[in-house]
Amino acid sequence: MKSICIINYEENKLSETFIRAQLEGLQGNKVVLYNYHPEYTYNGRLIRYFYGKHPLLKKLKTLLPQFLYWRVVTRHERSDTATRDCLAGFFRAHNVDLILAHFGWNGANICADARALNLPLIVHFHGLDAHNEPTLARYREKYRQMFDYAFRTISVSNFMTQALIGLGASPDKIVYNPYGPREYFYEIQPDYRSTILAVGRFTDIKAPYLTIMAFKLLLEECPEAKLVMVGDGELREACMSLAKTWGIDSSISFPGALRHPQTLPLYGQACCFVQHSVTTSLGDVEGTPVAILEAQAAGLPVVSTRHAGIVDEVVHGKTGFLVEERDVVGMKNYLCKLVKDQPLCRTLGQNAREHMRTNFNIRRHIARLQEVIDAARAAKRYGTP
Repeated sequence: MKSICIINYEENKLSETFIRAQLEGLQGNKVVLYNYHPEYTYNGRLIRYFYGKHPLLKKLKTLLPQFLYWRVVTRHERSDTATRDCLAGFFRAHNVDLILAHFGWNGANICADARALNLPLIVHFHGLDAHNEPTLARYREKYRQMFDYAFRTISVSNFMTQALIGLGASPDKIVYNPYGPREYFYEIQPDYRSTILAVGRFTDIKAPYLTIMAFKLLLEECPEAKLVMVGDGELREACMSLAKTWGIDSSISFPGALRHPQTLPLYGQACCFVQHSVTTSLGDVEGTPVAILEAQAAGLPVVSTRHAGIVDEVVHGKTGFLVEERDVVGMKNYLCKLVKDQPLCRTLGQNAREHMRTNFNIRRHIARLQEVIDAARAAKRYGTP
């Protein structure tokens, strides 16, 4: 049976539930390469040591003294020819007939190899890869070549689709395919207590400090409110220090990064979900934040920002509320509205759950991606673009 080769840059990353869902849901065999071109790893081992025309010779070379190995071997191993040789060996060994590259930079880096090896390429964008200015400056020309060769490019939001077109992608080759929440989120029954839940990385794009600022203002009107901020990242320690400095740390908990089984009960113990996403000075924006989809599937209204794909996810006034980026007072006002009105939380939460069932469905996401994969294979078989 033929295999799909999925390329992703980091193994065992908690936040990338969409990739795990694809691994579980897509048909047939899947093999995954991690890390960056040309340092791909498979099952924790660099593939350049185990695949290619002479894998035994490569293993023997490792017995050379280190200084001689680096001088004689390494330069060749990292050449385009050697990289393509080991990729070809890996693809032959695993019967790969199609490449699905997650994140635009992975697609751009593997594109020349895919073209040379006559393998269809599908590139799945996610957010930063379509908007981050330093990334675009580095990859703009490679992106153009990739858009020309790739069978299809996957976009997860309408905002992203326009960005990809601006970068040179043909609208006819872009497939809009937003993520969807896992089915078990629909089983959660929130009790709508006065607890606000946030789940996500503590990073610039999610601006967790702005959530804390809004929550500080909220406590002046709703002192009984609690905030649970699940996740880890470079801003977590600063956020914890901020809460302590303001004397509100007893009302905020920071449990760190949790896996789904640990996180699920928290959705049932909240009245709403909050996320204050912003566009950074480098142009970084979200794709379609999975945590917001999951919260709505769990029956929680969402308070967030009018930011990129979030405007596709949250229907203002029906499934939650949206404010402009950095409007902490507006966010506080909507959070206060929900904390004080449990029936409103329940109504908006029910609307949110139905919105997810109808418009954002993980089965639909997987099925649409499977259609693209099947079409790419058929196109190669019949020689059509």
